[in-house]
Amino acid sequence: MSNTYSAAAIAVIIAVGCPAAHGQIAPKGPEPATLKANAELAKTLPFANRQDFDDAMRGFIGTTPDALVTGSGPRPVWSMKPYDFLKQNEAADSVNPSLWRQAQLNAIHGLFKVTERVYQVRGFDISNMTIVEGDTSLIVIDVLLTTETARAALELYYQHRPKKPVGTVIYSHSHGDHFGGVKGVIGEADVAAGEVQVLARAKASWRVPR
Repeated sequence: MSNTYSAAAIAVIIAVGCPAAHGQIAPKGPEPATLKANAELAKTLPFANRQDFDDAMRGFIGTTPDALVTGSGPRPVWSMKPYDFLKQNEAADSVNPSLWRQAQLNAIHGLFKVTERVYQVRGFDISNMTIVEGDTSLIVIDVLLTTETARAALELYYQHRPKKPVGTVIYSHSHGDHFGGVKGVIGEADVAAGEVQVLARAKASWRVPR
């Protein structure tokens, strides 16, 4: 039996033998120890204090419903609609209540003013886009994961601020959600023509400083 045939045969056996192949397995409820730990933690935290929500909304300018970003396919590229369950004030008993609250804060989306000339688009991807207003052009720091979300974030900014061109893009680091959407804010021709500069590390280094 060839190696190729062996691998195929193993794959078939796994698919046939796996219960998931015959239908969705109903999720199990949380263990009593989990329920107890979450309930006890909830008693120790000051959930009545909503200052962190006020802080998260500071500088809010505007957003689009559900931060919806459509694409060329039938499914949206990005949407916060699936996280509507977080609008419940009470955390699900299966979830650490502190993490539930953190998820509620992370679900806040839109354009925010950070300080003079500095704005952020939050909740339109798994990272945030920061926009610094220069005298004649914009500096965009981190361009999200996809072209579509980056374009939507910049369009949201332009809905509320002067439409200056992007002159500089900065990647704060080399994770995909910080550079993947670059073509949503600038084009290759603009870079080649010297109209836009992209600042990034030439090579990532994983060495630990001594």
